[in-house]
Amino acid sequence: MIMKNNRNSNKKKGAFLLRPVQVQNGRKNRLTAFLTDVCFVWLYLAGMTFWLESSLQLDISIGICLLVALAAALLQQLAAGGWSENGAGRRWLGILSWCGALAVIALAAHQMWLSGIHQICNHAVDMLGHRFPYLFSSYAVTVDTSAARYLAVFWVMLLLALAGGYLVRSGNRILLGMQIVCMLVLQLVTGIGPVQIRSFVPVLCCLIAVWMRGHGEQIAAGRQRLAALQNVIGLAVLAVIVLAAGSLTLGKLVPQDGTVLSDWKAATVEKIRDLRYGGSNEVLPDGSFSGLGSFQPKGDAVLTVTMSQPESYYLRGFIGSDYTGDGWKDTDAVKLWKSRDLFYWLHRDGFYGQETLSDAALIFGSEEDRTQKNNITVKNTGGNSRYYYVPYELDSSADSGVQAALGEQKIGDSTIIADGLRGQRQYTYQALLPQITKYPVYTTALLDTDALDEAGKNYQNLESYYNEFVYHTYLDMPERIQRTLSSLLGEAKIPEGEKHVDYSEAKENILYLLTSAYTDSNQLDERWTGDDFIFDFLQISQKGYSVHFASAATMMFRYYGIPARYVEGYLITPEDAQAMTAGEPYVVDDTHAHAWVEYYQDGVGWLPFETTPSYLDIMNKAEDYQNISGVSGGSSQDEQDMEQQEEEKQEEEEPDEKIDWVQVLLILLVIGICLLILVMIAFLIWVLVQRHKSKVLKRKFDSEDAREAVRAMFEYTMNILAAAGLNIRNTSLYRYEKQIAKMFDEETAAEYHHIVDIRQEAVYSSNEMTPEQKAQMMAFKEKIWKRIYTNGTLIQKLQLKYIYFL
Repeated sequence: MIMKNNRNSNKKKGAFLLRPVQVQNGRKNRLTAFLTDVCFVWLYLAGMTFWLESSLQLDISIGICLLVALAAALLQQLAAGGWSENGAGRRWLGILSWCGALAVIALAAHQMWLSGIHQICNHAVDMLGHRFPYLFSSYAVTVDTSAARYLAVFWVMLLLALAGGYLVRSGNRILLGMQIVCMLVLQLVTGIGPVQIRSFVPVLCCLIAVWMRGHGEQIAAGRQRLAALQNVIGLAVLAVIVLAAGSLTLGKLVPQDGTVLSDWKAATVEKIRDLRYGGSNEVLPDGSFSGLGSFQPKGDAVLTVTMSQPESYYLRGFIGSDYTGDGWKDTDAVKLWKSRDLFYWLHRDGFYGQETLSDAALIFGSEEDRTQKNNITVKNTGGNSRYYYVPYELDSSADSGVQAALGEQKIGDSTIIADGLRGQRQYTYQALLPQITKYPVYTTALLDTDALDEAGKNYQNLESYYNEFVYHTYLDMPERIQRTLSSLLGEAKIPEGEKHVDYSEAKENILYLLTSAYTDSNQLDERWTGDDFIFDFLQISQKGYSVHFASAATMMFRYYGIPARYVEGYLITPEDAQAMTAGEPYVVDDTHAHAWVEYYQDGVGWLPFETTPSYLDIMNKAEDYQNISGVSGGSSQDEQDMEQQEEEKQEEEEPDEKIDWVQVLLILLVIGICLLILVMIAFLIWVLVQRHKSKVLKRKFDSEDAREAVRAMFEYTMNILAAAGLNIRNTSLYRYEKQIAKMFDEETAAEYHHIVDIRQEAVYSSNEMTPEQKAQMMAFKEKIWKRIYTNGTLIQKLQLKYIYFL
């Protein structure tokens, strides 16, 4: 008990429990401990500096910041009393003085300090906006200079030095571990964090080094090793070597743009979305074509729709803007964030891209178009609850749930995302009567600028700004697809002074190509596993259903210079409208699930266009193309036939595609990482079990039952000897005496013989163990431990620590 109390009192006095031989040179011990603490506080600040610079993309010099971090670590330890003999008594005074100094700096250079803090906050807002297109508030910056930014960074570093000093002094691994976990969760949820491997590795290595230092604080041997400056320097050199080697290895194996991390995050997000919003009867792929097979609706109910005036509508849900090769996704958040000012002004004036057709109808339409509203209630029973399924004629009121989902603060103009943890399963909104067939009237009205009233001019002005965004955002296409469409459609000849090919010519060409050269079928021979969905459909399979035709048509419109997007949703056909009763629910089953292309009609907004052959005559449309005889505006039919023959000849001559070994290696790498994680988890469980066994055995040393304590100490001693090389066999314990004599000396072997006698008595006799016998067993155990661990090799120490857990 006396030894235990002394150990605890020493732990409270300082950062280290020093070896007894060093007590006579206390000043040297304090200097070593002080420098070691400074080193680890600096490592903590270095990790946080790397994290701030890489996560927020601050325009600062890492070298300068690391030097300032070193100074902050030194000053903080001095202020905390790390050098003084009575450091614990001065610690609180030093902390209060440190906080006072921070306050003085903030007050003395208030404008510069506040501007610097606001610059950091604006960088955080900017990084958040790059991932979540939302109109976040920015902060006013009156002194927009690098000096203000550096002052703020240094001030934050001084503030973090308090936390670093506490973590290093206390060795609190739980708090540091919680901080690391919180940083990783923050990056997973918001995307704010080091993305590139070369930025992520230094952060993690610095924080793990501090965490390991805290682990060393928990045991006396660890504190003794930390008190030796040469050990700290050796560990630092080893850490640098490991860090450099690890960075080079990861740099060769993992893309530096963070695509592996982003891919894993995307897969995780997709799984979470499926759990949150997935419907039991969902048959649409939501723009994800990996493993896409046949379209096999079963006639199960998906939506229950109630209308005050039954009408035919396209109910659009998912809208794909950016083509990824294996599907579609919403507009890239970075693009949207760059257009935040535009959407701020558009939304402030009540202009939303999802309601452009309705806005045009309310201004240029007839009295009936402006006054008659259709109240629609949708109950989502089996579809994806993440989206509001709404028509192009949506006219949401200010107090509707859909209007709230549109969001004045949101940036974007495509899919209307439902609020709530599980999305929305039932909602009501207003829509105009069908307007898709009437859009030519509105475009004509817009051309007569002299006849426009104030509302018409305001709409035209807002649409012109939105129009620029649309042409800047929805014309992207891969170069490979562009070359393919050039061979199929011929040259896209855009008239001088125009943005795109004539709408009618483009539609005719698209319809001719898709209806004449491709097969519409819901049954596919196999699931798609290629590398480019549209290319495979156009050049290889030439067979598919609405998903394939809509994707290809989207790229064809873009090829002609017309903005277009891929859409998935459900159709309320004219036949359905006739079967519906006003105010009565109507069940829409999964056979109504459909994909189509929507293109941007200048002046009136987004309009659906049907290209799937089996759907051409189902929905109402503004124009009919009865005489589609060929592709116009490009090369002649003979030229196209010749080009096609040449391509077929080239394909025959081309050798079989080679195996993509990079892709194979990447897949093997991912599988290897997954297996490694499983092995690490299994190893961790094994370590915890073995540590528990070792702790249970050690607790028996102090057992009131002397016989149990003697048996436990003997078993522990034999484990130590086994780690040192004693060949344990199923034989008499006395036979090991010769081996022990060779390992140590005759005196130790004699002592071993004596403790075996004590052990045998404890196991096989009913005699009570005396305190002297227990003390002799304890002394022999301590002697063996000291001889083997203190004087042992590195391998023996590793065996004792990580194999036998002694």
